[in-house]
Amino acid sequence: MKQTVLAGRVSGLRPAQKRRLERLAHRRHPEQGGADLLGLQRLAAEARELALPLSLVVDGRGLCRLLWVGPLEQSGRLIERLPGSERRQGHDLRLLSCIGRGQSLEPLGSEALVGMDLQPMFWLRYGDRARSGGRWPAAVYGLSCDEAQPWSCRMEGELADLCDPGINPADSGDLGVADGGNQTRQGPERVMLLALVSGEESDSQRDIAELEGLVRSAGGLPVGVVRQKRQQAAPQTLWGEGKLREAALEARRLEASLVVTDRELTPVQARNLERLLDLPVSDRSELILDIFAQRAASSAGRLQVELAQLRYRLPRLSGRGLSLSRQGGGIGTRGPGETQLEKDRRAIARRIERLQRDVERLGEHRARLRGGRTGLKRLALVGYTNAGKSSLLNALTRPLPGEELLAENKLFATLDPTTRRLELPDAGGTVHRLLLTDTVGFIRELPPPLVEAFRSTLEETLESDGLLIVVDLADPAWATQLRTVHTILDSLGSHVPRRLVANQIDRCPASALEEARALDADSVFVSATGGLGLQHLREILQNWPQST
Repeated sequence: MKQTVLAGRVSGLRPAQKRRLERLAHRRHPEQGGADLLGLQRLAAEARELALPLSLVVDGRGLCRLLWVGPLEQSGRLIERLPGSERRQGHDLRLLSCIGRGQSLEPLGSEALVGMDLQPMFWLRYGDRARSGGRWPAAVYGLSCDEAQPWSCRMEGELADLCDPGINPADSGDLGVADGGNQTRQGPERVMLLALVSGEESDSQRDIAELEGLVRSAGGLPVGVVRQKRQQAAPQTLWGEGKLREAALEARRLEASLVVTDRELTPVQARNLERLLDLPVSDRSELILDIFAQRAASSAGRLQVELAQLRYRLPRLSGRGLSLSRQGGGIGTRGPGETQLEKDRRAIARRIERLQRDVERLGEHRARLRGGRTGLKRLALVGYTNAGKSSLLNALTRPLPGEELLAENKLFATLDPTTRRLELPDAGGTVHRLLLTDTVGFIRELPPPLVEAFRSTLEETLESDGLLIVVDLADPAWATQLRTVHTILDSLGSHVPRRLVANQIDRCPASALEEARALDADSVFVSATGGLGLQHLREILQNWPQST
């Protein structure tokens, strides 16, 4: 027996109206294409009486699978409302809509988004009444590859002509999106960025470029950016609802499976955005935590990352309604009335408490290691992520083949601190020995749970005798990154001497050299990969910082 669903605004229908709509839903349409003209005319009569648009979803056999009463934008994901299994839903659907009086034939806004989710072979749209002279205008739309216009008109004319089964609108033009819309994309996750612009355009461009770099570092593929300039953010969603409808449409057009925002979201904001965009949403902090989780190679690194992730997730459980599938049972649970959310909260709280004790023991162990290095001067390389700290450590210490520190052109390539001994002979033959530590890179607006979890790692920086702040002069944003590093160090309570090491001097413009010298007259200019200025840096490190 054929399954048909009558859905939408049906609660207020009279029994006679509901019976007529059900009879219309049971009418059969041509199998090869087109539509039943008499059925569409009767559908228009019902739309006039109800003063509501009506839509039919018809499958390849000509059977109506769904009759939606009311605006399509109120249906959510229409494909999920079809009865039967995904196999029975098929990929040869037709969408037939009587749009009501005074409405545009062209699908726009949220209505267009609903149609894109359904991925029909074509979308026939017509008004609820004929015009003077008996003309009944209608149009057939198909999915387009044009990013600016997701629906393109395939045919336009009289309703009777467009219902003819001999005319196949799906053959009129390129249906590039529709042809592949139901196939699962292979490769990296497609991510759309959602940005809130409030300052200078150049600063916003740099921030968006950095967010794109974070997405790539996490293994995703940035496919598009939707930005909005607002002086005052909306408290519930940050972005305006009109812009979010545009973003939802853009995400469908780009076939994105995830949206990443450039602002940290509260639990309520995250839930509202996921509801309006109908896609999973991650903020910048969650993205950075994900990168750290991927990069953590040692047990200490994995321990600290897990603690940071759980601290981030705990307050967001109620906001998103997530379940971590941690169910209690037996001794220690609170009885049958406990909700899954409460179980998740208690499980995470217990795990955080245990991880916190492990992190404290890790900090004590590292403090003992530092205590065993007394008598040697200790310096730390700090700086923005991907500034070249690991490359500089390799260039200064000259490790044996296979013992080099990982140095890759990506964000947060190194998480665990690495300390190497550096021997610096002076002109008189005296060998100066010191310890040089490479630490985790900084980035603007580091997530607070991450800073707290990695405090034992950052103590390698705080307990050093001097800080070598490495900047990449080839990066146009190096000055802003330097300010960020100083701000983070100040917030951590660091008061040890600092020295600017300007890297990549063989790839930067001359103006960057002058700007760095103006910021710090004692700047040291090097190229870690080109080997430039390294000997001068070694000579400086023999007596810097001066003992007090």
